[in-house]
Amino acid sequence: MDKLLIKQCLFYGSWLVWPFLAWLVWRLRERRGRWLVALLLSGCLLFAWSRFVEPQRIHVQETVLAGTGGQARLVLISDIHLGVYKDSRYLQRLVDRINTLQADAVVIAGDFTYEPAGKSLQQMFAPLAELHLPTYAVLGNHDQQAPGPDIDAELRSALATHNISVIEGETVTVRGFRLAGLGDRWANKDDPGFLSALPSTSPTLVLTHNPDSAIDLDPARAALVLAGHTHGGQIRIPWLYKRVIPSHYGFDRGEQFLRTPHGRVRVYTTVGTGEIGLPMRLFNPPTIDVLDLRP
Repeated sequence: MDKLLIKQCLFYGSWLVWPFLAWLVWRLRERRGRWLVALLLSGCLLFAWSRFVEPQRIHVQETVLAGTGGQARLVLISDIHLGVYKDSRYLQRLVDRINTLQADAVVIAGDFTYEPAGKSLQQMFAPLAELHLPTYAVLGNHDQQAPGPDIDAELRSALATHNISVIEGETVTVRGFRLAGLGDRWANKDDPGFLSALPSTSPTLVLTHNPDSAIDLDPARAALVLAGHTHGGQIRIPWLYKRVIPSHYGFDRGEQFLRTPHGRVRVYTTVGTGEIGLPMRLFNPPTIDVLDLRP
């Protein structure tokens, strides 16, 4: 069966939980087997929360990160994954929420899409044009054929139309910081060599999709790495969720440090705002990270 069709069946078929819940509530009137009905009801309610409620919440988390060498406020989001599970209406809500926040810039750490199935990317991402802050981005593995499809060129064109600057292999200045963009690791586009070719006296922030890209960075040239990709496990069932996080170096969510051949690199990983695999989130709502960077 086609993978996209399977995902659509999961997405739309999950609505059947509501009549099943109604039937379970009706069955509670009977004494026989009530404990089993109550157990099934509890499980279905948890499923309904993780499928219909938590993925639609937008959580704003503010984190102070001292010792970065400069001062700025950044809005970090990642893994929007518009396509089979979420559409431009959700992105509009996300943009509206970001526009209420005080910051110097928005940075997007890749994976804009998830099975867009030939939809117009320019129309899909139109809400991004309403962002009030300068916005910089890199692409992720779902945008560059790992697992694909490869919509790199079309996506870059759509983002440029909506004033989103894709900065892979480039640097820009954000309030005294040098912000550098790395391409996706699974697409072999995260070579940081250009950083040494472009020396800077300003502290450098590295924006990338996959936090594992930090393994090739020199902490002398990267005060902080901003990443996504992991979804924080997406469905955070204790112990089990760590087995599905796609990281070779144990990245999860939030601030972590990675010991590399060049020294210890500081990484902040956001859980993202979209879903892949199952259209569900649990104990891990879509999150906008506001990073208060301080010297």
